[in-house]
Amino acid sequence: MQVHIDFQKRLGRFQAMLRDEGVDVLVGTRLKTITHMSGAFVPWRSVVIVPAVGEIQLITVNMDAPRVLAEGWLENVTGYGRHSMIEMAVRRIRELGLQNGRVAVEDGYSWYLPEGMITKHEYSTLESALHDAELTNLTTPIDRLMLIKEPEQIALMRQATAITDAAQEAVRRRARPGMAETEIAGIGEQAARDLGSEFAWTFTGGQEIASGHRTWTGACTPSTRKVVQRGEFLLIDLHAMYEMMLGDVSHNAIMGKPTAEQQQLIDAYVESCNYLTAALKPGRTIGDVASDVRRFTVEKGWGDMIRGFGHGIGAFGNEWYPSFTDFAMEYVSEPDYVMEPGFMEIIALTCNLPGVGGLRYERAWVITEDGAECMSKTPIEPWVYEG
Repeated sequence: MQVHIDFQKRLGRFQAMLRDEGVDVLVGTRLKTITHMSGAFVPWRSVVIVPAVGEIQLITVNMDAPRVLAEGWLENVTGYGRHSMIEMAVRRIRELGLQNGRVAVEDGYSWYLPEGMITKHEYSTLESALHDAELTNLTTPIDRLMLIKEPEQIALMRQATAITDAAQEAVRRRARPGMAETEIAGIGEQAARDLGSEFAWTFTGGQEIASGHRTWTGACTPSTRKVVQRGEFLLIDLHAMYEMMLGDVSHNAIMGKPTAEQQQLIDAYVESCNYLTAALKPGRTIGDVASDVRRFTVEKGWGDMIRGFGHGIGAFGNEWYPSFTDFAMEYVSEPDYVMEPGFMEIIALTCNLPGVGGLRYERAWVITEDGAECMSKTPIEPWVYEG
């Protein structure tokens, strides 16, 4: 699949935002910002120096700088080794003549472990070396800039999701009672890799597989050597990365005909997922939708079982923000955000009843001019293995 991303245009929008915020240069340390600006896979602690006007520079570890230079679009990639990346950043800022200007950093809080906020040591180094500069935090404006996806990003997400759907289908065909969760994870991983997935990206366990009691006990479900038994629920949460975009499809199966109690859980799950996704429309706020769905589940008597309702997504590193909820939490959720065309989210919902089972829904949805599009073709209804 050939998709051309105009990185110069992306840089132009980013630099215009810096000027609007009165910032002379950004010292960007977050993984999402580094990926967004470089277009390359940069897994090491790195920093991108983005002036409001002029050439940007990426500083990453010496041993990986040549690869990043070859695989990204940036022409100015510098390695660090004997000197820290922040010391190198200070050198670059001085080269640009911005040592007395307004210097932005990325600080704050996130539920996402590899976020990459600036550390206290790094901030202190900047503050000491650039004593005539004004340091300011730019995390929120950068987050908001990335909420609306470029058409090219949406196209690549469709491909990443299609790969993940195909991996789900491979699991549907081959998973059986008696298999270990790790074996089933391998089926999904192999299928995704065969179709071009570059990385099982999630830090919650790569291809997440859970069965039986493990379907309702965790927010993440890294596969274990537990053997799947007949009559159990099987949770299949698969991930693929295509051209840095992150496919995420979580689905469910039951390894035999459902009991009456299991069927009631399935019915609550399916009805709640349908209600949630039907509520996605341009012009509505995240908080309004989440509050509406929460009210619906409580009225149905499912309030203790249903949780959700989604998390942010995009390119590598751009995960979690904004959490799709009706309560405000700085750097995590933004319930007053009005959804508009191009806004993309992993719409997610869990339905857990200890002793019976747990189900998880995750699909990439994008807001359109007149509604919302689900990029996944995997159905909501769990697969039933009756053989």
